Amino acid sequence: IVQVLGGRARLRLPMTCREVAAGDTIVVPAGVIHRFEPVDGSGWAFTSRFAPSATKNASSGSSRDALGARARALLAGRPSLHTDVEALAQACKVSAGHLARAFRRETDTSLHNFHVLLAVHKAKALLRIQAPIIEAALDAGFYDQAHLNREFVKTFGMTPAAFRAGWAIAA
Repeated sequence: IVQVLGGRARLRLPMTCREVAAGDTIVVPAGVIHRFEPVDGSGWAFTSRFAPSATKNASSGSSRDALGARARALLAGRPSLHTDVEALAQACKVSAGHLARAFRRETDTSLHNFHVLLAVHKAKALLRIQAPIIEAALDAGFYDQAHLNREFVKTFGMTPAAFRAGWAIAA
C-alpha cells in the first residue's frame, strides 16, 4: 500500500501507467514489479507498507500457492543476488521449468526479477536507518554500490543517496 504524501509521480505497472498525486492511496499487489517516475522537477514523497491480503480465496491452501510461498521464502533467505533456479527447484522438489512457469503465473514476474525486488526493498530499509550506501548494497546482496544504484533508480526513480537524504530530512 503506497500513500502519496506530496508532489506528483507516474506509476508504471506491467500492464498500465497512471499519474498519482498527493493524497492518493494505491494498492500494488505483492510481487508486481512497479516503478515511480518523476512527472516534473518538484519530486514526490510517499510512504509504503506491506499488508496481508484482506480476502483469501478457497485456493489459498493449494499446492501451487505453497510452491510460490516456498520459492519466495527461499529467495528472501539467499545471501546474494545469484538466483540459482535449479537449487530453488530442487529445494521445492519440482523441476526448474515448472517452478519458473508457476512463479511467473502467480506473480507476473520472473524469479530473478522478484529476487532483485526483495533485495532493493531490503537496501531501502537499511537506508531508512541511515546505513552507509555501500553497507546497504552489500548487506542486501548486491555485488557493489553501482549495482544497487542501477536497480534502485530503475525501481524507485531516484538514487539511494537521494532516498537516504530525503528520509533523513523527513525524520
